[in-house]
Amino acid sequence: MSLAKIIEEIKSKHDETGVLTIHLNTDASSGNLSNGEWKIHLKNGLKELKEDVKDKPSELKALKKLQDKVETEIAVHQREMRKGFILIASADGELWRARVLQVPVTTSFHWGKTAETQQIEALEQQFPETALVVVQQAKVTFIETSLGIIRDTKKYSWDVESENWVDPEEAAQSLARGGGKDEFQHRFEENQHRWYKSLAAQLEKEVKDRGLEGMYLIGSKESVSELESHMNSGKLKGVITKNLGSKPEHEILNEVFETLI
Repeated sequence: MSLAKIIEEIKSKHDETGVLTIHLNTDASSGNLSNGEWKIHLKNGLKELKEDVKDKPSELKALKKLQDKVETEIAVHQREMRKGFILIASADGELWRARVLQVPVTTSFHWGKTAETQQIEALEQQFPETALVVVQQAKVTFIETSLGIIRDTKKYSWDVESENWVDPEEAAQSLARGGGKDEFQHRFEENQHRWYKSLAAQLEKEVKDRGLEGMYLIGSKESVSELESHMNSGKLKGVITKNLGSKPEHEILNEVFETLI
């Protein structure tokens, strides 16, 4: 489900007892959060909400029940905490959305008949659903992201025999049968323009089919420049000239968002 549809689902939920909305800044690079102070903010924020409804027994009971579930959820994700965390849950149990973020949020707590969605709507505008396209000459990684979370990954490698961008394992088998790395490098240099033109069309189709806002190109200046020249400018959100192809996907994501934020 797209983030826009998730937000629509959250906004449409109405619960007479209450809906809990938590935005939690967990960024360790923030001066006052370097030692996990966000845990104290979480405890204090929930305590204040309970204090606000102490004269409303049904709401207080529901809030205490949700607090237990919230603490369990956060314990599960504690090691993954990066920049922020959002949790929205209704007292009737029909709505439960929790997400660790690679983008910052302002810590806030809300209890009402509907959720507080202002921050997540602003984040959707600032960090829309996009693809990170990591280029490493004839190897490309397509990473679908939403608010700094990896939703899916697809890899491409150029296959010499079929002259097409295929799964890396297929390309490796073709390379082993062919003339080896030296011949491949020679052919790559001769055909780079044509091959990247083909790749650009495939990437743009992937973005369209997935309903994404666009893509960021990441890689060496030479590779990115060549691929960029074939791109529809309307689909290209930006270019990051960093050679990150050898890094794990979560590290790529972290570095890219550090650059964008």
